[in-house]
Amino acid sequence: MSKKIVAALCLFLLLLFSSLYVIFNLFRVKVANDYTVHNIDTGLNYRTIQAAIDANETLDRHTIFVEKGIYYEHIVVNKSISLIGQNRTTTVIDGNGTGIDIRVIANSVVIKGFTVRNGTIGIYLYRANNSLVMENDVVLNGDAILVYYSGNCTIYQNSAGNNTSRGILVSNSWNFTVSSNNVYGSKEMYGLNTNASTNGLIFQNHAYENYFDGIGLGLGSANCTVSGNIAENNKLFGIWIDTDSENNLIYRNNLINNGIQAFDYNLTNRWDDGVEGNYWSDYTGVDSDYDGIGNSPYVIYQDIQDNRPLMGMFHSFNTPLERQVEIISNSTIKNFEYFQSNNTIRMYVFGEEGMGFCRMCIPMDLMRSPYHIIIDAGLTPVLNNRIVYENGTHKWVYFAYQHSTHEIVITPELFE
Repeated sequence: MSKKIVAALCLFLLLLFSSLYVIFNLFRVKVANDYTVHNIDTGLNYRTIQAAIDANETLDRHTIFVEKGIYYEHIVVNKSISLIGQNRTTTVIDGNGTGIDIRVIANSVVIKGFTVRNGTIGIYLYRANNSLVMENDVVLNGDAILVYYSGNCTIYQNSAGNNTSRGILVSNSWNFTVSSNNVYGSKEMYGLNTNASTNGLIFQNHAYENYFDGIGLGLGSANCTVSGNIAENNKLFGIWIDTDSENNLIYRNNLINNGIQAFDYNLTNRWDDGVEGNYWSDYTGVDSDYDGIGNSPYVIYQDIQDNRPLMGMFHSFNTPLERQVEIISNSTIKNFEYFQSNNTIRMYVFGEEGMGFCRMCIPMDLMRSPYHIIIDAGLTPVLNNRIVYENGTHKWVYFAYQHSTHEIVITPELFE
C-alpha cells in the first residue's frame, strides 16, 4: 500500500506546483470586460470555458483558469490541459438539469476547484489516462464522478454529495487512487464503488448516509486495497464486496452503525493484514492481551472474518516529514502535533469513563525507540506501556490510562 500512497502524494505535489504556476502567472492575463476564462500560457481570454478549450491557441499542457461565477455549460475536455477554478465554492459549472457537466476524453487532464452541479453526470472521465480530479464539490447531479476505461487516475479531496444515483464509480479501470473524498447522501444507489477494476487504492475516504453501500468492490474488482476509510450510517451495507471480486485487502477501516456492516462471500479477500483489521462498532469481543486487538474474530459470513478486529477507531496523522503516525484508540483524539525540533509528539485524548488506550504505529525513521510516554506532565499513571509489534520500519507501542481529558507527550527516551 505504501507505494500507492507515495504515488498519490507525488501526483498531489505535481498539482501543487501547477497551482503555484497559475498564481504567479496571472499577471500575464489582461482581463477585458466579461472575459472571465483565461489561458494562462497564451494570455488570451474567453467568455466561456468551452471556448477557451476549443481555441486553436490552446494546446496540450496549457492551463485554463476560470474566475468565480456560474457557468451554464456542458464542457468537453479533449486536450491534455489543466482546468482550474478560482474557488471551489464560488466557481460553479451548472448543467441546468441535463447532460454531462464535464466530459473528459483526453489523457493527462486536471480538473480542480469547482462546484459541479445539476447534471445527469457531474464529472465523467472516459479513456482519460493519468488524469486527476481534485478539490471539487460535485453535488445535486444524477451521478457525481464516473471514471471509465482509464488507467492511473486519481480522485482526491472531492465532495460528492446529495446526488441521486452514484457518488464515485471507477469502472473497467486500473492502477487508480481514490483518496480523502467525502461521499454522502446518494439517494438511490451507492457511495464509492468500483466495477471490474484492478490494482486500486481506496484510502481515507468518508462514505456516509448512502443508500446501498458506503464503499463497494463489484463485478470482478481485484487486487485493490481499501484502508483508512470511514463507512458510517449507510442504509444497507458499510462495505460491500461482490462475489466475483477477489484478492482484495480491506483493513484499518472504521465501520460504524451501518445496516449491515460488511458483505463478502469470497474467501480470497482479506479483512486484516495479519497485524490489524478493522474497527466494527458492533464488535463485542474483549482485549485481554492489552494490545488494542480483540481476542476473537469478527465474523462477516461463515469462514470470512476479520481475525484482528480493532478495539478502537483507526486514525492517521501526517507529520511535516511526510510520515504518518497511525493510532488505534477508544478515546477521542484532538490536536495531534509532531515537533521536528525534538522529535516529540503531543496530543489530547478525551473519554468519559472506563479505561482508555492508544495503540500507536510510529515510523522508526521519524522517532527512535524506546518511547517515553508522559500523561498530564507525569501526574497521570501510564498503564500497560509496551511495544506490541515491530516490522523493521515501524514500531507499535501500546499504553493505557483511566479515561478523562489528558495531554499525552511522547518522546524518544534520549530526550527524557
